[in-house]
Amino acid sequence: MTTGSLMLVRHGESAANALGLFTGVLDVGLTPHGEQSTHDAAARIRGTGWQPDLVMASALARSWHTADIIAAAVGGPVQRHWRLNERSYGALTGHHKRDVVARYGHDLFLHWRRSLDGRPDPLPDSTVALWRTLPPFDRLPPEALAPTESLADVVERVRPLWTGELGRALRQGKRVLVVAHGNSLRALCALVDGLTAAELRELNLPNARPLLYQLRPDLTPLVRGGRYLDPHVAAEEAAQIAAQGGT
Repeated sequence: MTTGSLMLVRHGESAANALGLFTGVLDVGLTPHGEQSTHDAAARIRGTGWQPDLVMASALARSWHTADIIAAAVGGPVQRHWRLNERSYGALTGHHKRDVVARYGHDLFLHWRRSLDGRPDPLPDSTVALWRTLPPFDRLPPEALAPTESLADVVERVRPLWTGELGRALRQGKRVLVVAHGNSLRALCALVDGLTAAELRELNLPNARPLLYQLRPDLTPLVRGGRYLDPHVAAEEAAQIAAQGGT
């Protein structure tokens, strides 16, 4: 017996992705390539016949824009949830990854980027206060913008959604599409698959590659890790991300 199904999609390429920046909470849009790859992802989902009953996206434009494009093709109302926002990279936000490696070294770069507990230095209090007055954070609770986060922090941020609204919808047999970010989706995968810290360190999620989970009534996956709709291309792109230091 199975219950609902869960489709995960990392947003299409953003302008900051293309520049190689630590994007985090910066609210940037999709590149033309990101928009096209999102349309391609929507076509792949539509081609399977899978239709979502509910679409969840983050409050950041690159996520909800991706979700809107896919929902226009396959259906489903889109809800925005700040708990799905990308991780706050603190003082690294907006800096080029090459510059961070050059300044702090590759080991610390990987610790901040890939480990479960690595937490960069925080954003200055004045910056946090200012950004909380700007969209989209001016419409969100203060905890939606953390001065800095580890991946473990993101797991705990996403957990109430998994044990609450998202989990309830899946237990009701609904098909749910979640469109979010590299780290918030890694956090969700940690909860779905029960990933260890070592497994989570190795998990890389390519942009705009739909990943489908079929779930049991207790919300454990029938296939751990789910199944990409285009597994060979997704594996190649995940390997490229790993070579660059990971999601």
